[in-house]
Amino acid sequence: MAEYYMPAPDDGLLRRIFTWIRTGKRFRPSFPRAVEFQTLSTCNAKCVFCAHSRSPEEIPHGRMEDALIRKIIDECARHMVGRISPYLTNEPLMDKRMPAILREIKQKCVFPVRTKINTNAALLTEEIGRKLIEAKLNQLWISVNGYSEETYRASMGLDFCRTMTNIDRFLDMKKSLGAKRPKVRVTTIRTRLVENELEKARAYWSARDVDFSIHSLDNRSGETAAGIIRPGSHKPKPRRNCDLFLKQAYIVENGDMIICCHDWRQTVKVGNVARTSIGEVWNSDYFKGLIYEYYKKKFDNIEICRTCM
Repeated sequence: MAEYYMPAPDDGLLRRIFTWIRTGKRFRPSFPRAVEFQTLSTCNAKCVFCAHSRSPEEIPHGRMEDALIRKIIDECARHMVGRISPYLTNEPLMDKRMPAILREIKQKCVFPVRTKINTNAALLTEEIGRKLIEAKLNQLWISVNGYSEETYRASMGLDFCRTMTNIDRFLDMKKSLGAKRPKVRVTTIRTRLVENELEKARAYWSARDVDFSIHSLDNRSGETAAGIIRPGSHKPKPRRNCDLFLKQAYIVENGDMIICCHDWRQTVKVGNVARTSIGEVWNSDYFKGLIYEYYKKKFDNIEICRTCM
């Protein structure tokens, strides 16, 4: 996705376009280019870098009502959103409604829209896989953090053989059906646990013609546990030019829009789309005010941004 910048309050359209041409960065749109909404808060994995394993009691839990899901999809359809992702900090395949949700997105969005979910694939059965293909899912990102039974279980707390069997079976199904979508990408987070297995992983997925990417470990907005498993050669710097809240909206089960996907505690809520709308929350003075504070390095109201790396 393109880079974005936050226009000054008095910037007119011409000034915004000029800045776009000069810098290559687009100005914050009147509606998010991507919308992520979490339909169910649970996860079946126990990843060492995730709050679901360390502090599950601190995670607000719930299930999004069907009516709110439809409301979000309908509004996104009216605004020609580029991508809709019905997941956030959870495991999307734990929600049995997921294939139907993905199918509804495609049915209601007249203009082309990409759908994407991230999964650990432990629940990617043959039946679910077929339904995802039938729902015309565009992108399926699979998180695999370990390439031996021991490392994988230590990293994610799941069954390595079952997950790899699920992935291979899904790839075979796609091929047998002649399906081009969803495009599969496997991602691995670089930690001390998997550091020595990354080249093996790269070769493994290359042999299967699967896109593979290695991501740096972030600290989930200040979590100290990340430092323990981060490779010593990779020292992160504080994020000070983040543009996530300029292009993407993040909505949790009760309709609260949080400022960022890293805010798993939901400490910064910018509004509620169940009571109003995505557009109203996105364009509210309160939300925009927080963004201006961020770029002025004022973190009193957005404490998670102070220590985010």
